[in-house]
Amino acid sequence: MMKFFAVLLLAANSTFAATFTTGQAARLVIGQKTFTEQAEGASDTVLGGVGGVAYGGDMLVVSDANRVAAEPVNHRVLIYKGLSSMLPGPTDPLEYTQRCPVCVGKATLVLGQPDFEETAYSTPPTAATLRTPTGVATDGRILAVADTDNNRVLIWLSIPSNNQTPADVVLGQPDFKTVAVVNPPTASSLRGPQGVWIQNGRLFVADTFNNRVLIWNSIPTTNGKAADVVIGQKDFNVAVQIDLTQTTLNPQADTLLSPVSVTSDGQRMYVADLGHNRVLIWNSIPTTNGQPADVVLGQPDMTSAVS
Repeated sequence: MMKFFAVLLLAANSTFAATFTTGQAARLVIGQKTFTEQAEGASDTVLGGVGGVAYGGDMLVVSDANRVAAEPVNHRVLIYKGLSSMLPGPTDPLEYTQRCPVCVGKATLVLGQPDFEETAYSTPPTAATLRTPTGVATDGRILAVADTDNNRVLIWLSIPSNNQTPADVVLGQPDFKTVAVVNPPTASSLRGPQGVWIQNGRLFVADTFNNRVLIWNSIPTTNGKAADVVIGQKDFNVAVQIDLTQTTLNPQADTLLSPVSVTSDGQRMYVADLGHNRVLIWNSIPTTNGQPADVVLGQPDMTSAVS
């Protein structure tokens, strides 16, 4: 059984340039009382099996769930507002009033649960519940969550200020109570999305079990809005269900297999193409369906997928 996760932070701020070295130890930990503790449970200071983190506007967002069997799965997202005021600076003196003075961080609020102790998921879902949220993204103003096992992405058009604040928008489903898998997929459907990213007004989603990445050229404000661009497939209606025990992998520059993460620096797009053991890079944000990647990492060429 896999053990419990915490969030480890290499601390730096705008005053001191960050210099990192191979094997460098973390400076801070959030989610456990010490660096070596693996306590289970759920509270405003204890995390379960963390799946994803995001940072923006002096705020840390943590998805307290995962799909890799790391227990417990707490079916919630925690937000730490004013993070810089919680953390000691890189050169601050440490006061040993507790066993670990750099094991810090107390969540400001929780999404997906009514309080910090509840961990169960709800069936059917609502605008305020989550089931295995594995990816989070924020630009400091908008929050997106990949609600993986509900086959949807939830969007808060402003940063929540209360526990279990309902989302404003749902993508991948026509409403907040539906969790349907559409086969073949469409420009409006999702199946087990695990990655989200917000950059320069665009929304990127790693639609993991549809083996594709979807791009919305503006942040959706209505439920079930169709994506503008699909990557990894030639069009929105391609269904690729691969039995990895029976099929020989055939990666190409324009294909994806179980993409779990997507990110961008505003100029390029980067995708973790898990099933092909590689990372793909597009040197410009894709604007046409099925646009091939420009660069591959982890393999010698675009047609290899060796583990």
